[in-house]
Amino acid sequence: MSDPQITLYHCPGACSQVTICALEMAGLPYRLELINVPQGQQNSPEYLAIAPLGKVPYAIIDGKGLSENVAILTYIANERPDSGVFPITTSARNRAEIYSGLSFCSGTMHPLARGMANPQRMTTGDQEGVREMSTTLFKKNLKFAENRLAENGTWWLGAPSIVDVYLNWVTSVGRRVNLDYSPFPTLDGLAERLKQAIPAFNIMLQEEEESKVKLGL
Repeated sequence: MSDPQITLYHCPGACSQVTICALEMAGLPYRLELINVPQGQQNSPEYLAIAPLGKVPYAIIDGKGLSENVAILTYIANERPDSGVFPITTSARNRAEIYSGLSFCSGTMHPLARGMANPQRMTTGDQEGVREMSTTLFKKNLKFAENRLAENGTWWLGAPSIVDVYLNWVTSVGRRVNLDYSPFPTLDGLAERLKQAIPAFNIMLQEEEESKVKLGL
């Protein structure tokens, strides 16, 4: 069976880095197209003609678009089920835990990270109120994640997976706004553990640096 043809639209620093890591874990060939989000390229007519929601990541797979990171990650995991992107399991409960972790990162933490780091994107009114409440809720959820990792051998699912990579990206947003991670030592060490446990994580980090240079960020 031939490999799918995949084009991934990505901006360094965005959660599309998680998608790159998954593609590298799966060993799927892909073409990377960079979108300069800080300069607003995601809102250009040219990009909106490709990705109508103006978001990254966005994937073109065999000529057809796919949006939303959880969906793209699920596609990659299903395309290469033995890659470690998702743990191999036949348990309905264990599979639900995978999607629970992805939903926590994308649906709970990601919007709070946006409100904390970029409140101007969440309101036309008081930005500091958005930032303050987002930070409060972000810390509450960090405590939940910290406890979850500590109880499961430092990994969300008990073994390294793409959920941990996504959680690390969320954690990195907190670092950008100088959040104190001393109350969350297991989360604080997540990136270093990923470097040791998932070789593709290091490839993704290198791609991030090269993409920043290409975009002048």
